[in-house]
Amino acid sequence: RLRLAAGLLRRGIDRFREENRDPLLEAASAMFARITLHSFTGLATDIDGQGKPVLVGLRGDHQRLGVEGMSTGTRDQLYLCLRLASLLQRAQAGQSMPFIADDILINFDDDRSRATLELLAEVGRKNQIILFTHHHRVVELADQLETTIHVHTFEQ
Repeated sequence: RLRLAAGLLRRGIDRFREENRDPLLEAASAMFARITLHSFTGLATDIDGQGKPVLVGLRGDHQRLGVEGMSTGTRDQLYLCLRLASLLQRAQAGQSMPFIADDILINFDDDRSRATLELLAEVGRKNQIILFTHHHRVVELADQLETTIHVHTFEQ
């Protein structure tokens, strides 16, 4: 009885969380699914062993993966999505601000880099995005996109 009650309570809490998701988490979740090429279906909040709220990635098989279990590249993608969602939320409130990043794609493969560059181009329609890189492959990927990205190179 106790296990059944705990299971029902857990499902009720999960349903409540899903129905009352924070708009920032909702936006970051969609971005995260997109730039991980749907390796993750999104993000959710959960409670850890000490009763503290934590952020988890959702897999297609309903598996929840904590940040500590993610690869370095995936954690970088998660952090980027949270920052971009925050930026868009501020822009909606009339507080547009630039986003400046240095080699944030260093741990991404080509497909995830391309997806991220496409996302950055979209966010760049509302916010100024400045991405520094010394990786020629990132520049090549940006040049292949069917969107407006201005590339400036500096010679030594």
